[in-house]
Amino acid sequence: MKSKKLFYWLLPVLVYFILPANHVYSQKWMGSLTYQISVPMGDTKDFTGKTSFRGIGLDFRYTVQKSTTVGFILGWNVFNERSYETTEIATDNPGTITGTQDSYLNSYPIMINAHYHFGNKGQVRPYLGLNAGGFIMTQRLGIGIHAFENTRWEWGVAPEAGILIPANYDSGFLVSGKYNYAFTGESAVGTDINNSYVSLSVGFYWYP
Repeated sequence: MKSKKLFYWLLPVLVYFILPANHVYSQKWMGSLTYQISVPMGDTKDFTGKTSFRGIGLDFRYTVQKSTTVGFILGWNVFNERSYETTEIATDNPGTITGTQDSYLNSYPIMINAHYHFGNKGQVRPYLGLNAGGFIMTQRLGIGIHAFENTRWEWGVAPEAGILIPANYDSGFLVSGKYNYAFTGESAVGTDINNSYVSLSVGFYWYP
């Protein structure tokens, strides 16, 4: 899929540019890698209602003040469900179709962010943040021998709350919750939707 190829290409390029050679400078950066469990909400739940246990996130933050960071995130969340029902088709040839349905949604959030961290480095630090940008959303609906698919860029936001738990001064564990909401979207069968889901992230963070 084109969206996966774009994601795989962006990831090493962005990581390369956010890892500076100067150690003093790099201490202002914080990176994190997380495993994500996501629960579909709203229109997303109507399309594929099962919880996703396939998710990964990368988060890089640059300290601009003692407690404030700016940065960006990349992620990948996969939803899928099999069901049997009647679906309304709103493409160029509208109608309805009934049968065993396999629904897939791949969400790739790409956003900039800002966070406020409470406490001091080396301590347990709760934080609040806002991610803003969008998602590459790839939806696929398979019904028998027929399949409907589209890939779109959808603008959105993801407010976030979490906590950093230090293991030592330069690294530790991260737990966070995030509400991902896309302002605009279109399903694989041509209907207007607003994708949304809640993600629980667990992983580790480090200062390069």
